[in-house]
Amino acid sequence: GKAGFPIALWEVKRDLAAFLETHETGLGLQDIADEVASPDVKFVFDNLVLGNQAIPDAVYREAMDDMRPLIQAGYAEVFAANKLDALVFPTTPLPAQPITGSDETVSLNGEDVPTFPTFIRNTDPGSVAGIPGLSLPAGLTSDGLPVGLELDGPAYSDRHLLSLGLAIEAVLPHLPAPASN
Repeated sequence: GKAGFPIALWEVKRDLAAFLETHETGLGLQDIADEVASPDVKFVFDNLVLGNQAIPDAVYREAMDDMRPLIQAGYAEVFAANKLDALVFPTTPLPAQPITGSDETVSLNGEDVPTFPTFIRNTDPGSVAGIPGLSLPAGLTSDGLPVGLELDGPAYSDRHLLSLGLAIEAVLPHLPAPASN
């Protein structure tokens, strides 16, 4: 959204470049972008991270200084007002899709929608807020694809969220190892 993409895209440029340099990989951001195979990720790197549509510092600062605190306050209010230890919801709105045919769009409720924002829509708000989140394997679809159960907790509740995750994991069905092809 208005906060998530500016934060993530601005920070990937700064943080990935720093990581590559710190670990003396001999690679730069352009080297990474040149090797991206997925069309949607390639577009993001070529245009929104490195290109002329890259996030300006002022847009990043607005997202961090103005929008993020509002999102954090909203989460804090929901947790406190309802005395919640966690919010529980599906990690993604769809099970995993084959890369071929879904690299740019997927079908959700009979409508073709962009793949990347669709798959991150449930977890993006908590990530933007900086609250702890945990995804557990919760079951399999009829096609044998994994389904995740997400738990988001209040700020600084990491240890408690992990203990909740362990308790929930203990009652979820045991899943077989993924098939190897």
